[in-house]
Amino acid sequence: MANPQPDMHTQISNEILEHLMMMPLSGNQWQVLMCIIRKTYGFHKKQDCLTNSQIIEATKLGKTVVSRCLTLLQEGNFIIRKGHIMGFQKDWEQWQPELAKRITKVSQTDNNKQEEKLATWQPELAKRITKVSHPLDIQKKKETIQKKDIYGEFKNVLLTTEEYEKLQQRFPDYLDRIERLSEYISSKGKKYASHYATILTWARKDTPVVEPKPLYKVVN
Repeated sequence: MANPQPDMHTQISNEILEHLMMMPLSGNQWQVLMCIIRKTYGFHKKQDCLTNSQIIEATKLGKTVVSRCLTLLQEGNFIIRKGHIMGFQKDWEQWQPELAKRITKVSQTDNNKQEEKLATWQPELAKRITKVSHPLDIQKKKETIQKKDIYGEFKNVLLTTEEYEKLQQRFPDYLDRIERLSEYISSKGKKYASHYATILTWARKDTPVVEPKPLYKVVN
């Protein structure tokens, strides 16, 4: 039997709730939006680091569904998102539900076209894949398949959800390290095969090397 406690609650103004009631969001969008509000306002925060995997765990929605809902909610100005830093847009005058609905229709059309292309191209795609034999080519294809999110002030640092979470666990200043790489790429025009590996390499270089102390004193 459920036994919710009155002292454990998420505080949100009636004005926001009254306007949310009129928003024609889809059921999946509502689930994702409620999750973001719970994970931020529920901890008395305006924004917080919230990964896709956390939303998937909380809502029990699929990975693709959560990713699409986040995009639609951001385009409709219901949420503010920069990488995995997310928050609810409480200024209801900026909400654009019609934009989210329009994008949903476009996305469905694109999905239908993609299915038609796959049905047409599958035999030719199989022939092309069988010709790929070099290990580097295979590795590049694997990296392309892995979806990477964009981070950094200059929108140029690419990391998978797993890579981002590993940085978050390993470095307390992981956001500063991401911004450092973003600034360097933007200013120098550098290109790296893996931004995650680059951050780890820089971290090792930043660690000072301790010279071993001599076991005896040399007397001239």
